[in-house]
Amino acid sequence: MRKKIKVFGAAVDASDFPLSIQMKLTYLNQLAQNFGQKNKSNFIDPYEAFLMHSSILTEQKFLKIGKFSIDSWLTPKPKLEDFHLINQFNFSNFTNDGLLKPISDNLKRYININVLPDIPLMIGVDHSLTGGVLTALSKEYGPENLLVLIFDAHFDGLPANISVDIAKYTKDHPNEVNPLVLEYNYSQMEGIEIKNTYTCASFLNNLINAKIIKPENLIIFGCQDYPDEKYRALNDPRIVEFVEFYDKMERNGVKFIPKAETSQMLGKLNQILKDTVKSNFYLSFDVDVGALKEIIACRFRNAIGLDQSTIISAAKIVNNIIKSADNKLVGLDVMEIETFLLNKVFPKSGREDLTIEVVDNFLRTFFY
Repeated sequence: MRKKIKVFGAAVDASDFPLSIQMKLTYLNQLAQNFGQKNKSNFIDPYEAFLMHSSILTEQKFLKIGKFSIDSWLTPKPKLEDFHLINQFNFSNFTNDGLLKPISDNLKRYININVLPDIPLMIGVDHSLTGGVLTALSKEYGPENLLVLIFDAHFDGLPANISVDIAKYTKDHPNEVNPLVLEYNYSQMEGIEIKNTYTCASFLNNLINAKIIKPENLIIFGCQDYPDEKYRALNDPRIVEFVEFYDKMERNGVKFIPKAETSQMLGKLNQILKDTVKSNFYLSFDVDVGALKEIIACRFRNAIGLDQSTIISAAKIVNNIIKSADNKLVGLDVMEIETFLLNKVFPKSGREDLTIEVVDNFLRTFFY
């Protein structure tokens, strides 16, 4: 029997970054004053936006099953009664207390009950929820049979202490070319121990340590925090620790394809995948892989990403490998979407966010 593609939303957005919080507070203030919204942006999360504007998800092959339940204050557009909860302290403590992990565990149960044995297609925000889907699929197929390919500008496997140290190094050396890591808002947490909890910046390390995924079956395409020779020449212990952690991951089998010339990246991807047979592919599309090109609606915009042509060319290579060997596509997700920037037009520059169009073209590669 042909498997269905079950599409669902999972919009956890617990970011403690000041700009993210300000956008939510502005939205709630407008809501309180009954300011209307233009129809084009009349959605409360990425899932609703895609249902309204995606050209491919209208196809009957995509079965829309609704949303994974999340507390309102943790969503991109909270309810008005959540106003008092929307502040840096609450979001920082939520993450630092490790409370994203139970949500991911609940998502695993949601997948088991509502999706499997069909194909999940998650549209969401915080990338850590990918771990919930992968945990369910690892149990279904076995970690040795699950190949995970992530399109991402960052390697989401860095423990918090390394991310914090790199953020501090960057602050101490603003004029240097610094390793690209996720922004880490530690300033408001003075006196609070930063714990190595399960977050969007570290979940892959958690999954590897728990043997949910195998490092040799993990590929990161488009990462920009890969330590090049400039970073390796720095003697600061914070940088050394960062480089050594990356090297350890590579020795354990993780394959990194850093941003480079398109032909070089595609050649490396093809080389890695060419002998892949009898694997179950899971594809995770973190939209920041194309940040500030066609894609503007991404939560992290601290580097210019890949253009749509490179992303789609890579997708075609993956699709050819899946179809030319005894491989299967068993799941996908599209994550780290910034709801407030979806479809936004910027009058001064004349630019428009094309995130949904890029994602549609990505999905079209695999389902036509």
